[in-house]
Amino acid sequence: MIRSMTGFGQASKTDGELTVSVELKSVNHRFKEVHARLPRPLLYFEDTLKKIILRHVQRGRIELFVTIEGGKLASRSLQIDWPLLDEYMKAAKDLEKRYHISGIQHAHDLLGLEHAVQVEESASRNEQLEQLLMEACETAVKELCFMREQEGTSLQKDCELRLSELEAYTEEIKVFAPEVVSQYKDRLNQRLQEWVGEALDESRLTTEAAIFADRCDITEEITRLKSHFQQFQQILMQGGAAGRKLDFLVQELNREVNTIGSKANHHHLTKLVVEMKSAIEKIKEQVQNIE
Repeated sequence: MIRSMTGFGQASKTDGELTVSVELKSVNHRFKEVHARLPRPLLYFEDTLKKIILRHVQRGRIELFVTIEGGKLASRSLQIDWPLLDEYMKAAKDLEKRYHISGIQHAHDLLGLEHAVQVEESASRNEQLEQLLMEACETAVKELCFMREQEGTSLQKDCELRLSELEAYTEEIKVFAPEVVSQYKDRLNQRLQEWVGEALDESRLTTEAAIFADRCDITEEITRLKSHFQQFQQILMQGGAAGRKLDFLVQELNREVNTIGSKANHHHLTKLVVEMKSAIEKIKEQVQNIE
């Protein structure tokens, strides 16, 4: 099944007073990567959540958001820099002696001294929280993938429609191409008649027409186009991570149509080439969003 690279998934899990919520958003990207936004005490669990997501996703940029309610994520403790406090106290005594002042140092005054006392947080492992997080992440990524699959179905239908248009244009070009040489021969014959009158070298006319026919022959381009159409359809039917393969085929389609356009020597062929390039551009826009 073809999948888009854009989607959204969310899930919440509750156990007692503890509730965890996970949101996932994905957009186009050449590779696959996850950018996580977790509460700081949960950073240690980031890799675990990323592995859950990447098991389901093969391409795209995914943003992960986690919120926690009702749970204690970290324990806090005071860390006192005793050597620094000793320096503060020594400085205070020197001030008293130098300037003949006196004062009583209160404990809460010491706690307010810069850099002397700091609050440190340490993440506390919570198996209940970790289990809820993994369950919520698994549910959210499945919802994300479901949305990507639905969008992928729409992308596939649109690509198949444009592919049918290209096949129809190619058949029309194939039928019309021989007329280009015939019309060129008639025009050349008419001009030569005007220039030389009755003394027309029929063999020279045939040679010029043959040279022109060889120069504007598009048989190989049409054959390759049909092969690309078949490969494109097969890849769509196989599904999976098809985006890069389809993107390569779109480039090849564009290359062949450009070559036909450079060989086209008739306004109707040129018009068909313009229509084909327009259809290929629409396919390209859709393919760039396929996983």
